[in-house]
Amino acid sequence: MTREEYLSQLKYLLGSLSEEERNEALQYYSDYFEEASDDAKVMAELGSPEELARSVNEKFANAVMRSDSEREENGGAKKDSSTDALCFNYNKDSVKSLEVKFGAAEVVFITGNSYGVETRGIDSQNFECSLGSDGVLFVRNTNKISFDFLTRDRRKHIVPRILVSIPRDAFLERFKMAVGAGRLRMKDVSFSCNSCEIEVGAGSAECGNIVSRKTGIKCGMGNVEYSGEVSGKTSIDCGMGAVKLKSSGVADSFSYDLKLGLGEFNFNGDKKAGVCQVQADEKKDNHFAVNCGMGNVSVYIG
Repeated sequence: MTREEYLSQLKYLLGSLSEEERNEALQYYSDYFEEASDDAKVMAELGSPEELARSVNEKFANAVMRSDSEREENGGAKKDSSTDALCFNYNKDSVKSLEVKFGAAEVVFITGNSYGVETRGIDSQNFECSLGSDGVLFVRNTNKISFDFLTRDRRKHIVPRILVSIPRDAFLERFKMAVGAGRLRMKDVSFSCNSCEIEVGAGSAECGNIVSRKTGIKCGMGNVEYSGEVSGKTSIDCGMGAVKLKSSGVADSFSYDLKLGLGEFNFNGDKKAGVCQVQADEKKDNHFAVNCGMGNVSVYIG
């Protein structure tokens, strides 16, 4: 798909917006294509026109309310900060583990030739990216990221995002990810690791094609979607949110223990609801330990 085809389809999908809002959004993303100078990379980052349109429509629905609130908090004025683009690149062999922690961000993982981190629209004082002598690549942002064009600030034409690149079929000793109130998406990213830890507060994380020998998922009020392959011990702790895990494998080679509050649990069609506790008759090598409060946990093996 060319840039022109992408923007044309996006324009059609934003038909529910006013003409002014639609033109504003299209100009915003057209500017980003020009700045990035890599159409394929931009489309991989933003997702399909359908996915981007859903995000834009949702944000415009709340833009007026949020903008008014910000003006009240700032005494009628809007805060400004330095939002220069940041770019970090690391050789594939130099990274042994990856730890990412985002307070409230729009984060996209894509496949690259090396490990890379790029930001746009983020104050450098609120962002950290470093590679330790032990090979641990640590990435963190601490502030809330907002969309300038949705608060009617046209002084900047930079999409505020974090883009993380991972080499195809990379291996990590440890992958650790924490998301506060933001949104994280992995599109066509494939890697394996000895240990995978995912923690989501009120945000959401869509994780795809991860092969993990030991997995831990914690979800507060948000949503976690995990697909790939898990083995060994997998622990899932879900409060009021939702966890959906899809793994390749044979269902009979897995067992599970369950502590369930007022929520729901589904293991390949074996459904439980309401307060209950289940102990496996035989704890197999591939074992799930699930603790679910008022949320929803679904596990599909096959």
